[in-house]
Amino acid sequence: ARIRDVLEAKLLPNFDFNRMTQLALGKNWPRATAKQKQELVTEFRNLLVRTYSNALIAYKNETVDYRPFKIQPGETDVTVRTQIHQAGARQPITLDYSLEKNGNAWKVYDVVVAGVSLVTNYRSSFATEIRNGGIDGLIKTLKAKNASLEAATRK
Repeated sequence: ARIRDVLEAKLLPNFDFNRMTQLALGKNWPRATAKQKQELVTEFRNLLVRTYSNALIAYKNETVDYRPFKIQPGETDVTVRTQIHQAGARQPITLDYSLEKNGNAWKVYDVVVAGVSLVTNYRSSFATEIRNGGIDGLIKTLKAKNASLEAATRK
């Protein structure tokens, strides 16, 4: 619960969950109604928060190395590359953030862990859910997964 509170206050305001959801749905995004889009963004955000806050509990004493970075004037899309060094591990974990500038703020719209895009990873599973049960079926599945994760964290 404390990790989720810190995520909510410090980290999540820097993420563009609307764009992340849109990219994860891909060609299915325009097919969703405004209400469905709102539900999808909410449920996908909840899924990511619950999944990754649980994963963060396992990390202790890791160091983050920010890789060299250059940005050109006027750029609005960048990737920040990092490496996570774990005690006793041979290789660091690469963790890259894709950010887009909206107005004066930079927002994360994808996270790539060890070369695997979070957005792309969900796109295939979302497409399968939509093929099987439509957009409402995907929403139902996300709600059920979130309820299951919430119940597991209460134990």
